[in-house]
Amino acid sequence: GNRTEQLSALNEIKLSLRSHGVLLEVEYSSSIHDREIRFNNGWQIKIGRGLDYFKKPQGCFSLGYCDFDLRPCRETTVDIFHNKHTKKL
Repeated sequence: GNRTEQLSALNEIKLSLRSHGVLLEVEYSSSIHDREIRFNNGWQIKIGRGLDYFKKPQGCFSLGYCDFDLRPCRETTVDIFHNKHTKKL
């Protein structure tokens, strides 16, 4: 997607999370393609294709339109680990 749409969507997520006491910080890197979520408790999640891994529903009356548990997903890998088990480079 285009950068303006992405920034707008991320800002909407930030505002929504803030209302629940969660601070979201987004950093971009020009040298790495990986997507990563880091929690302040040491847990890290790396998702091969980013957060866009759900397929769109067939229509507004399809299973999965409101319940993402029922939506098909695109193929990707998800790595979950804790930083006490990683080596800093």
